[in-house]
Amino acid sequence: MPRMGVPPLRIEVLKRISGVSFEDCWLRRVTTSDGDLQIPMISKEDLILNTLATGRKCDLIDVEELS
Repeated sequence: MPRMGVPPLRIEVLKRISGVSFEDCWLRRVTTSDGDLQIPMISKEDLILNTLATGRKCDLIDVEELS
């Protein structure tokens, strides 16, 4: 998995995730900006679906924090 930066400012680039499709995520994306740069990100709802789909117990804590 490609990574850029160092913690806590590291970005991981995922080519595919479970629980949601790219097409659906793209339609529901959230866009933020930094100056003239537009940054598309996964929506909170899709992030929760993806996190639940991983099936890891440690991720359930993240879902609780996101909800």
